[in-house]
Amino acid sequence: MRYLKVIAQDRDGSGTAETLHYEFYEDDAFLRDATDAEILLLRTFGTNYLKCRWFNEGEGEERHLRMFSLNPSGDGTPESVRLHFHEGPVIAYKAAVHDLDNDGTFEVVLCSDVDNDGRADRTDRTRVNALVREFMKLGWQ
Repeated sequence: MRYLKVIAQDRDGSGTAETLHYEFYEDDAFLRDATDAEILLLRTFGTNYLKCRWFNEGEGEERHLRMFSLNPSGDGTPESVRLHFHEGPVIAYKAAVHDLDNDGTFEVVLCSDVDNDGRADRTDRTRVNALVREFMKLGWQ
């Protein structure tokens, strides 16, 4: 399975993340860091991800997001995109979008409180949709 790993860090101790790292993996093997062109594509993704408030104090990497798509039909278009918010090796919480009829539109959004504001609401679904939309621009499904 191929996935994008996103790591946010609060290196200056301000209480908010100011550093983002993007890494690509296949079956837990590091492939490469994101290229400059990919980082430009991920600018809006990064803005939305920072709103999730899932970051590390200092230079840690324990808290991170692993994002990947699933294509069980094998037609090249994902039927599902999953977001796994990790705390070390443990998945702290998950979110997903699903394309039920394989028409290229995600009809179902499943998520909890992804922005860590204490409420699972429409804002969380909006954030998940925004992250997925920007992830899909990479064409790395």
